[in-house]
Amino acid sequence: YLEAEAARARLWRRFVAFFATRDVLVAPAASVMPWPNADGEVLAIDGRPLADILDYLTVTFVVTLVGFPVVTLPAPSDDLPFGLQLIGRPGEEARLLAFAARLEAKAGFAWRAPPLSMEVGP
Repeated sequence: YLEAEAARARLWRRFVAFFATRDVLVAPAASVMPWPNADGEVLAIDGRPLADILDYLTVTFVVTLVGFPVVTLPAPSDDLPFGLQLIGRPGEEARLLAFAARLEAKAGFAWRAPPLSMEVGP
């Protein structure tokens, strides 16, 4: 437990240092783009095997681990939907939410249903 807590504290300090000169970090909500269900689980990224089938969500887990505020928005897409995380400084949630609202309004980051496909299987 103590080793894990020390690793979390080191990561938290890196986030604090990063945000000392930045207001918002924009990151993907997952390490891979959406894929058809028929393709099965993601087992590797760029040829590197994943230790666990959920490792492609590490980019989301890390933000939760350090406890920084985050908003996830659906990104504009005519294809399969994907999300972007907007990560801000602790205590500046209002600034983060205002930025998210501006991004939604100005860049078309609004939810819309993906196109439906009646195709089943290969």
